[in-house]
Amino acid sequence: MTRLEIANLEHAARTAVVWIPEGYDGRTHYGAVLAAIVPAAGILAVAATLLLSVL
Repeated sequence: MTRLEIANLEHAARTAVVWIPEGYDGRTHYGAVLAAIVPAAGILAVAATLLLSVL
């Protein structure tokens, strides 16, 4: 791998880390947060139930 290829990979990785969506408006969208938390809580409840049933 040449120095130029390595530099290109490093540059691509840096820009991916700091990318901010253009549509960001600075507000918290509680509907989206709730839509993510509800399924996660369900998964945790099922996992806890399965874990407790094994004991």
